[in-house]
Amino acid sequence: MELTSILRMSAMLLLIVAAAMVAPFLLAFAGGEETAGAYLFAAAVTAMVGAGAYVASMGKRSPSGFRGALSVILLWWALVPAFAAPPLMAEGLSFADAYFEAVSALTTTGAWLSYEAAIASPSGMLWRAILQWLGGLASLAIAAAIFIRPAFIGIDTLLPPFSRGDRNSYLKPLRNAAVSFAAVYAVVTLAAFAAMAFAGAPTLDAVIMAMTTAASGGFIPRVEGVAAYNTNIEVALFFFTLLGGVNFILIARVIKTEREKLRDIETGAYLMIVIWAAILFWLTAGAGDVVLLGPQLFNAASLVTTNGYMIGETPPLLACLVTAIIGAAAVSTAGGFKVLRWLVIMRRAREEIRRLITPGAVFGRRRVANELGVWIHFLVFTMTLAFLLMALSIGGHSFDLAASAAVAALSNAGPLIALAGEQGDGYAVFEEPLRWLLCVGMILGRLEGAVALALVNRAFWRW
Repeated sequence: MELTSILRMSAMLLLIVAAAMVAPFLLAFAGGEETAGAYLFAAAVTAMVGAGAYVASMGKRSPSGFRGALSVILLWWALVPAFAAPPLMAEGLSFADAYFEAVSALTTTGAWLSYEAAIASPSGMLWRAILQWLGGLASLAIAAAIFIRPAFIGIDTLLPPFSRGDRNSYLKPLRNAAVSFAAVYAVVTLAAFAAMAFAGAPTLDAVIMAMTTAASGGFIPRVEGVAAYNTNIEVALFFFTLLGGVNFILIARVIKTEREKLRDIETGAYLMIVIWAAILFWLTAGAGDVVLLGPQLFNAASLVTTNGYMIGETPPLLACLVTAIIGAAAVSTAGGFKVLRWLVIMRRAREEIRRLITPGAVFGRRRVANELGVWIHFLVFTMTLAFLLMALSIGGHSFDLAASAAVAALSNAGPLIALAGEQGDGYAVFEEPLRWLLCVGMILGRLEGAVALALVNRAFWRW
């Protein structure tokens, strides 16, 4: 049965998470933190469950189809946070609150219940950063192996060999994608660490910012945010924030000097969106003062890549939310709707407008193909956003706060809540039932619209 393949892949994921707990455990132990035992306990339990799943999967494995791959993806986003939560519970959180923060970290959303509590201990900061880094790598692998096929994205783009997989298995290309991207992702992270350390950031701060910037997590280990650091660190953050939104397939080919395979319309569109967003922010901040343009360029890159941290004068809330919804490249660590889908929608809109203007004209073959998946995703994304907005508003929260939190969850840009100006100390302002809805929103933000619809189809789950 395909269950053996699912168990084997799930075992690997749990063992990776268990191994990832070693670093925060050592940091907590060295610093005499009371949470050290929680990391050791959680690592042991996770490793035991992972080993048990591996033993159960031994024997003949059958190829796994799309349903099997989707099962593994759901286990990663929804079940793994339960194993990552115990160390956070040692900080004084309930299981529900710790699970919320683990989902927030793993989906690279960065929606903390209390920002001050999230950065209260070195081990807690490092664990959240590691979860974001792992979530970023998972996002790259899932997108490249499964979700950037024309059936989902509606347009041909840079496709690695493993994205097509083989006819009988979706789990194999998923594993190959994770292995292939791990080296490139690690190189980007190490380069970010070196740049920030050279710019003067403390070692632990540089580690955390490097990991979370590569993952587009928007986690700054200071209460003051980016303002706590000097201009050189801001420049380094800007560069690697911008790099985190680029198609990682393109980055991999640049590193391998494959110059003949660098054609990519998505990257050009992504950079243009950042520039136009920066100009819009600059105009609202008082156009004419060139000094204000730099901070707004930083803010535009941060919002498009769904990091969400800001410097200088804050742009209007609506402009910030729309920019975060746009998102960056399809195979990047950023959340949001993704640039490729907007290209498909804009092309379709242009074709329809031309036909309305000159209905008798002959335009040749259609420029847009395989667009059904794009419209399904647009429908699911829009309806989910509307549902979250209504639920948060009915819960007694202001429209600005509800809109900021809904967009932040679905676009995986948690720091956006700070733009509402009345959020208190973080997402703890929302009652527990609403936080569970936000968890669902964060997970759906990492899934395809068509996949989300499959989750509620009983026929899809019949074995």
